[in-house]
Amino acid sequence: MNRITVKIAGPAGMGIKSAGLLLAKIVTECGYYFADYSEYPSLVRGGHNTYQITYSTEEVFMVDKKADVLVSLVKDHEEDRVNLWEIPLPNNIFANTVAIGALMYRLNLDKKIALKIIKERFGDDGKNLEAFEEGYEWAKTNFKLKTSNLKLKNEEIDNGDKKMIMDGSEAVAWGLVKGGLNFFAAYPMTPVSGILHFLAKNQDELGVKVYHPEDEIAVASMATGASIAGGRSAVATSGGGFALMTETVSLNGAMGVGVVYIMGQRPGPATGMPTWTSQGDLLFTVFSGHGEFAKIVLAPGSIEESFEMGQIAINLANKYDVPVIVLMDKMICEGATNLNDLSKEKIEIIKSSKIVPGQGEYLYNSYEHDEQGFSVEDSDGAKMGMETRLNKLEEAKKDCPKVLLLGSKKSKKLIVSWGSTKGTILEALRGRDDYAYLQVKTLWPINKEIGKIINGFETKILIENNATGQLGQLLKSQMNIEFDKTILKYDGRPFFPSELREELK
Repeated sequence: MNRITVKIAGPAGMGIKSAGLLLAKIVTECGYYFADYSEYPSLVRGGHNTYQITYSTEEVFMVDKKADVLVSLVKDHEEDRVNLWEIPLPNNIFANTVAIGALMYRLNLDKKIALKIIKERFGDDGKNLEAFEEGYEWAKTNFKLKTSNLKLKNEEIDNGDKKMIMDGSEAVAWGLVKGGLNFFAAYPMTPVSGILHFLAKNQDELGVKVYHPEDEIAVASMATGASIAGGRSAVATSGGGFALMTETVSLNGAMGVGVVYIMGQRPGPATGMPTWTSQGDLLFTVFSGHGEFAKIVLAPGSIEESFEMGQIAINLANKYDVPVIVLMDKMICEGATNLNDLSKEKIEIIKSSKIVPGQGEYLYNSYEHDEQGFSVEDSDGAKMGMETRLNKLEEAKKDCPKVLLLGSKKSKKLIVSWGSTKGTILEALRGRDDYAYLQVKTLWPINKEIGKIINGFETKILIENNATGQLGQLLKSQMNIEFDKTILKYDGRPFFPSELREELK
């Protein structure tokens, strides 16, 4: 046994996620790798919340579905009396800290490290330390099973420099900042509100002007104005908000203005399920905006890649002066893992060549226009404007992230996917060499070389977290690709490794 999964559950307001992140910090300081996942209903108040973490001596790409230990902060799990321990939890805000104390003993984690982290988290509040000790001592007295039953095999553990706990929202924000971001606007919307919160809290230190205007139309318009003025701008939203921004996406394409749109997917249509996950907006973003113009659509497959995509996106937006959309989802935006300290990363900043105030004269115009920005309606001018816009796509292809092909070259079976399904696929294929895996990172413009790679395998399997296989549709529209099997999930939950292993049988 080299990985353990713990699930903490209870009503909203009992500090479910804060307790989970406290556990994540402890296992990180103990030298383990981890990945997590949380569920909560879209209620203003109440509902049942869960936080799930899988930690290991090896890197964890996705949490396991089945928990080894379930901690319920309310008495509602009566089905398994054999392995049920009724810890006397107080009916107050310290119940989660008592539970953490009991977990430390049961999981055989370093008590000194746990106490140090609790002191850092709660300061000189002695009540939390007392609550921790109460839970720890109760477990020490009452647990009959040996703690070694839930101890990882490898005692020599070290996650290297991966000590920073970060979710995808903060990671993509750091990527934007390292890429030179100096203007950010957003209207709060799950699951990307974390980007707004992080940048707003740290805007002075990071040198970013952050605005929360009245709606998503204003958000996109302000970011466009900032870019025209010479800024490096980005926004963040979800499907419903991006629907309001698509007119501005077209405006960006017409005028040649680079803006980064972080799009955190959740199940639609309309309000849908605001606090759950989906990959249902691929085609919407690729074909967003009216008319024909250049845009770039990227998709990170992990929290670490979210950082990379943030800085790549803002550089591409400013090098080619086009809108760049980064497709994320709830699984990546709100999921956390331990990474290197991204604040210390150094990234090349590629500047825009567009004319900005003080550097020359140019008319930013939503009409078809000539090279100086003046409106035109003659056939030659219209043709030149269209070709100028679309030629950017061909130029940008060489700088867009390439596909990632993993696995044995001798494999005859290929899995194709994009975005957050990557972690589950890597877990499902752990220790197997009968499959290869192709991750598509750039969803637009599509590089035709992808078709040659995919068609080089005998069996082709498509995996997506949506109901219609949108990547499959996109690839088929651009090149001759037929998939032998399509595995889809569209209930608002991500794929878990055990589910995918069963499908691949």
